[in-house]
Amino acid sequence: MSSLPNTLVHLRATLKAIVKANSDASRIQELQGLYRRIHALTGNAGIAGLAQIAQVSDALEALLKELYEKPRTINASTLRTVATAVDFLGQLFQRGTAPFPEGPPPHILVVDDEAISRRAITYALDKAKLKCVNMEDAQVAYNLLLANKFDLVFLDVDMPGMNGFELCARLRELPSYKKTPVIFVTSLTDFETRANSMISGGNDYIAKPFLFMELAVKAIVFLLRSRLEAPKEAQPA
Repeated sequence: MSSLPNTLVHLRATLKAIVKANSDASRIQELQGLYRRIHALTGNAGIAGLAQIAQVSDALEALLKELYEKPRTINASTLRTVATAVDFLGQLFQRGTAPFPEGPPPHILVVDDEAISRRAITYALDKAKLKCVNMEDAQVAYNLLLANKFDLVFLDVDMPGMNGFELCARLRELPSYKKTPVIFVTSLTDFETRANSMISGGNDYIAKPFLFMELAVKAIVFLLRSRLEAPKEAQPA
């Protein structure tokens, strides 16, 4: 698709306009514009056989539709997820028709002591056609990490015993989990929480209550990005 570079320019310009919008009405208008562009991209990518671009844009399209239909769900977390997806689309655009690294179905671990939260994350992943194992006890989850290899980990922050930050730090000490994407799911949105998530080795965070498609978009992006970067990490320096 020769139009991909131009498409990326428009996507980034519209995203910038959304962030800088000085009224709810103008923000919603820009969101509708971004939705229309992503909707067109989904169809065109599918026709061109660009499966990964179509997968990301399809999930992003669903998220954008929900955002402009329910403006109250527009916040720093959802906008950051949209920006992450647009940036990753740019990375996929640069690859063009280059073969995408193949691999087995991803294994995802969800660790959260709240049953409702675990069900919500599982449902969100189901919408992205992704399956997961969910655990309520951080120590039991750590033992599971020792015995298995997961491709993506969602961690609650505030858990009894070993909290999410501590579990992430211990996870990063394991050789097979040095680069595994870890996403914190937390209602804590202050600077200290964000700083701790990075210090303990987390890759990103998502704020509760989250939109199902927001979490689905984030999962798809991190899984595909990890698969892209895996061959590079395996190459000798």
